[in-house]
Amino acid sequence: MTLDFLLAAGLGYLLGSLPSAYLLVRWKSRKDIRRSGSGNVGALNSYLVTRSRFVGAAVLLIDLLKGMAAVVAANLLFGGGFAEGAMAGIASVVGHNFSVWLNFKGGRGLATAAGAVLVLAWPIVPFWMLLWGIGYLLARNVNVGNAIATLLLFVAMLAVPSWVLERLVAEGGPVGDLRFSMALMFFIILIKHIEPVREFFRERRGAVGSAEAETEAKRENP
Repeated sequence: MTLDFLLAAGLGYLLGSLPSAYLLVRWKSRKDIRRSGSGNVGALNSYLVTRSRFVGAAVLLIDLLKGMAAVVAANLLFGGGFAEGAMAGIASVVGHNFSVWLNFKGGRGLATAAGAVLVLAWPIVPFWMLLWGIGYLLARNVNVGNAIATLLLFVAMLAVPSWVLERLVAEGGPVGDLRFSMALMFFIILIKHIEPVREFFRERRGAVGSAEAETEAKRENP
C-alpha cells in the first residue's frame, strides 16, 4: 500500500510538472514566462505575455488535463482506489506549482487541481467556479478571487454533512479522505497566492492613500 502511494505520488508529480506554459510561451514569443508579466507560469500570464488566446486556452486545457491524467493513471495502475488517485492528484498540483524542470517554480495550481477534482468528485468544480465568480466580483482581482473561492470551498467542505459528500466521491472513497485531500490541495494552492494577495492589498492601500492626499491638498488649496 505504501509503495503504491509513493508511486502514485511520483507519477502525479511528473505529470503535473510538465511546464506547458513555459514551453508554449517560448514557442510563441521566445520569452521566458518566469521573467515576463507577473512571472506566474500559468494560463492567464501566458495569454498576457503572448497576447494569444490560443496559447492561453491551450495552457489552461493542458494544465487541466495534467490533473485529470494523474488521477486516471493512478487509478488504472494501482487498483482504482480513491486514496491512490487522490494522492496522484495532490502530487500533480505540487508538480505544477513547483516544477523540477523550472528550478521548482511554476503556476498557482487552480487548473491542475480542478482537473484532479473533476475525476475525484466532479460536482465540486462547478461550485468552486461559482465561488470564484463571487470572489472576483468582490475584489475585481483574479488572484484574490482564487484565494476567496478556495477558502470558502474549504469551509464548505467542512460544513457540508458527510452524507452529502458521500454522494460526490468517485470510487466510493471515504468522506474523510475527500476532506483531507481537498485540504492539502487548497493549502498548496493558497501558498502560491500569499504574495499576489499581499501585493493587491499594498496597491489598494497605496491608491487609498493617494486619494486621501489629493483630497487633503484640494482642501488646503481650494
